[in-house]
Amino acid sequence: MSKFLNVILKVCFVAVIGITALSLTSCNSKKAKGVREDFVYLEDGVFKINDEIFYPIMLNYKVDVRKIGDDVVISPARYYEKDKIYESNTKEEINQQFSNHVELMKELGFNTIRICLDVVGKDDDGVYFWSSDEAAAIYLKDYQKKINEGIAGVLDVAASHGMKVMLLLKPPFEKELEDFCISVFKHFADNPTIFAYDLMNEPLYFDLEPNRTKQDAVNIVKHWKELLTRYSPNHLFTIGFSEPIEVFEWDPSVMPVDFVQIHTYHPLRIPNEIWWYSKYIGKPWIIGETALPSDNDSISYDLQALFVKEVYQYIIDCGGIGFGWWEFQDHINPGLNFEANYPGLLNHDGTTTTKNGNEIVGTLKPAAYEFKNLHELKPQEITRPVNYFNMLGYENYVIKGKIISGNKPVEGAVIRGWNNNWKVGLNTYSDENGDFTLVSNDSCVHFEISAPGLEKVKFNSKNLNLQYKRADGKEHDFSDLENVMLEYHKISFYPYMKNDSTLFDFNEDMFNKAKFETDMGTIELKKM
Repeated sequence: MSKFLNVILKVCFVAVIGITALSLTSCNSKKAKGVREDFVYLEDGVFKINDEIFYPIMLNYKVDVRKIGDDVVISPARYYEKDKIYESNTKEEINQQFSNHVELMKELGFNTIRICLDVVGKDDDGVYFWSSDEAAAIYLKDYQKKINEGIAGVLDVAASHGMKVMLLLKPPFEKELEDFCISVFKHFADNPTIFAYDLMNEPLYFDLEPNRTKQDAVNIVKHWKELLTRYSPNHLFTIGFSEPIEVFEWDPSVMPVDFVQIHTYHPLRIPNEIWWYSKYIGKPWIIGETALPSDNDSISYDLQALFVKEVYQYIIDCGGIGFGWWEFQDHINPGLNFEANYPGLLNHDGTTTTKNGNEIVGTLKPAAYEFKNLHELKPQEITRPVNYFNMLGYENYVIKGKIISGNKPVEGAVIRGWNNNWKVGLNTYSDENGDFTLVSNDSCVHFEISAPGLEKVKFNSKNLNLQYKRADGKEHDFSDLENVMLEYHKISFYPYMKNDSTLFDFNEDMFNKAKFETDMGTIELKKM
């Protein structure tokens, strides 16, 4: 065993008592603080309106900010209905088109819309929305009042159909964006149509600050929370977290949000990521984004419909309190990958007519009809996913190890490994004994490890002196290893399924086939 294995990796807890207190307060009832009955609030770990449980069934919806004459209007995205063409070009037409879409959502069983208003640009003159109608920039500092009026328009339409809205805004890292958010908070402080504000979409991918510390992230989110409490106290606050390696910097367990919103994709990963979030973050949570893209060719419409039911079942089995789908309609863009183009509930073929006779371009996929019946499903007993420690079925290398703290095992630690050129990365978790197995197709060289409430450790294998031995008893050498550069976007879940009748019932034998193994030893994560 190398000397490195005997080195204690000192990791400090994010020991900020005020943060913990704030987090606990966020999870308690807002009604006790005097919230109006027509707002959504949290009580006993569930959403409520007027003392009745509210379970958000949410559809993500993309919008464009357009300057129409003297008005700024929040419009359906240009790729909705006739792809790359705006069907509506007056304020009244735009509001009617959006109303038709919301009417259809309501018929399908949705009660909440996540309106994505977070795409902005910046130049020497400031931060702006781009209006393609006039090829002009709509600068926040110049059009704040008009933008608020545009937001009011979509909220009025949503309210007319009995829908709640989660409003996704650009993170207010800088003063101009903070001023914009404050203006929105103040303007709509008394509007109960807004269910929650989402102020950061997937920090793992969209936080541009490299190697941010957890404490820095906590301080930022604490400031955002304070702004909302000051200017819009009756609205809830969330962040959209992606995969569990968010714990390395934007650790959801210590973020002072009211509830956690999880974004998870790919059937081999979804049960594992839901399982981890449900066990280790200690906060109410919903799925804010998920989808199985389907073009009825490489992935059938029937399988997408099955996916809706099975994901919802897994959410309620694990204690989730909301379900959000990405997104309203497909986006047919050759420059995007399959996952980005085909997750919608509406394709671009034919037309769909609402019950009131309003016509929308595109035909509903079978999955769209599943949402209104989801309430009939009831929570069931579940066990840990069979691929929890090898989500993607890798089968060349396995690194074993143990995470402890104060001579006690650390459960739920996230272990991340990358190959030498950082092009392929993969995750695993420590179990109830602190043990982990990190399985890969290419040898892991770079590592990061963290756990909820603990700081991140980074190191590489040059000091580990990892010695691999054959794990399966067969004759191999390192030259006959397959799929060395395979990463999850290119991994199909089909081969792992036991049958076509259930999506997440994978064949356990396919996740225990590593050819070479080694041991990293024990890593101790210490408190300060």
